[in-house]
Amino acid sequence: MNKIILSVLIFLFSMNGFTQEGVKFMEGSFQEALNVAKQQKKMVFVDVCTSWCGPCRWMSEEVLQTPEAAKYFDKYFVCFKIDAEKGEGVAFAKKYDVHAYPTFLMILPDGTLRHKIVGADTLHIFIPRVERGLKEKTSWGHFMKKYSDRTLQKKEIPMAVGVFREAGMKEEVKNLTDSLFGLLSPKEKLAARYWVVYEELKYSDLFAPRFKFFVENRGEIAGKKYEEASFRIIRTMLSDHLINNTTGRITSKENPWNCGEANEMPCMRSLIKVSDLPDKEFFLVWCDLAEACYFGQADQVKEYIRKMTTLPEAMEFGRSFVWAFQQYFPDEKGELTRLRELWNLDENNYRKR
Repeated sequence: MNKIILSVLIFLFSMNGFTQEGVKFMEGSFQEALNVAKQQKKMVFVDVCTSWCGPCRWMSEEVLQTPEAAKYFDKYFVCFKIDAEKGEGVAFAKKYDVHAYPTFLMILPDGTLRHKIVGADTLHIFIPRVERGLKEKTSWGHFMKKYSDRTLQKKEIPMAVGVFREAGMKEEVKNLTDSLFGLLSPKEKLAARYWVVYEELKYSDLFAPRFKFFVENRGEIAGKKYEEASFRIIRTMLSDHLINNTTGRITSKENPWNCGEANEMPCMRSLIKVSDLPDKEFFLVWCDLAEACYFGQADQVKEYIRKMTTLPEAMEFGRSFVWAFQQYFPDEKGELTRLRELWNLDENNYRKR
């Protein structure tokens, strides 16, 4: 009891030493912070940082240093900051499985991890993420236990995906979205409440059934609410793969990111044809160009790059097309200069400001 009283006194004394308007971080050890939290019936909000982390500094010196932040965090938490690479921070980071910075943890007075958030953001986005940890049934700890026990219900998965995404758990997010898609009825797959299944599509999902279903049914799934986002998801998937094929990262001899088939263009071509992309023609020409690069067919590379010069959508990806032309035709300086000027690039293939 005496140790707890002493910890509270240290905490209060350290608070009096602050003149700043932002969140006040307690001095002392993590155990002392837990003692104070127990006394005040709060959780400990832990900012896990490193000395070299720019986003860490932005959060602690800017985002959390406002009266609004102070009012919120001082109401609900004992706030504590720890460097994951110094002192007790090394063992702390290992215990709580922290690998990215900044990471923010909400910990009960007994040391149990309630909630976890990875990454920096503005206060109006960050606080709702913290709010989820205040309620046990929307917290990381709640969903993690049910995920480990395999007791998550279908209706709970969208919320769990959001919480795991905010905790930086990419593998678990993919597992959940894959499994959720398999649990949905044909009608449910079109419902907006399961948008998260498509929102979480990543590079490795090019050959996944849910990406194919999404492309084929984009309009009905997205509606007006998600129209812009839905086109962005499809374009990002296609362009990321096409860039890798156009710039030599993927060739007929090597595909380090093989997602299903070594030659990805037949799959992409079929998806583009059934899509309702307004820039479908551009992506089909890009497939032809990428396939020529994939197989090292120089004459066809030149032919399809010339076609690209007639398509306004090529401006955004001009760097990749110039790179391809330069690999096959390094001596054609005049044409390289023309392409750079057309797509507003400097000699290093970076877009001019």
